[in-house]
Amino acid sequence: MSRRLSRRLRLTWERACAFPRSHNKLKTERTNKMNKLKTLAAMAFSLALIHGSAFAADLNDQDKKFLAAYEKAHVALTADNLDGAKAAAPDLGNDGAELSKSSSLKDARTAFEKLSEKAKQLTAGQSGYYVVNCPMLKKDWVQTSTTIANPYGGKNMATCGEIKK
Repeated sequence: MSRRLSRRLRLTWERACAFPRSHNKLKTERTNKMNKLKTLAAMAFSLALIHGSAFAADLNDQDKKFLAAYEKAHVALTADNLDGAKAAAPDLGNDGAELSKSSSLKDARTAFEKLSEKAKQLTAGQSGYYVVNCPMLKKDWVQTSTTIANPYGGKNMATCGEIKK
């Protein structure tokens, strides 16, 4: 009996003395597992970004109507045509109210800037749409062509812009 007890005490003492080593080993194992999980999460996130268009929601009829009217307003403003931009406003729904009330090209372009924000949200991840930025005016818009047509600068700056995505 005493032999068993002394053996148990000895094992307990060895375990107590070995605690830091085993603790470090467990900590290392946990760290390795966390690093693997972080790597997997980063890979999954990257894959989702790369293939974002596969996860993009389809556009409904109302969104398609908005984007078609937005494109008409875009073309009109590029040509400095206030009446053409205002004619597209009813098909933009409630968002086009400010554009329809515009009394100048400057007002129409300010309203168009707000419409561009909605267009960027709708077209995120959709193929066939390009977000373009004018570095001089620091404004974005969405268009369906890769040929730059700047609605903010009009005829004078029609080709000023860079495709962002």
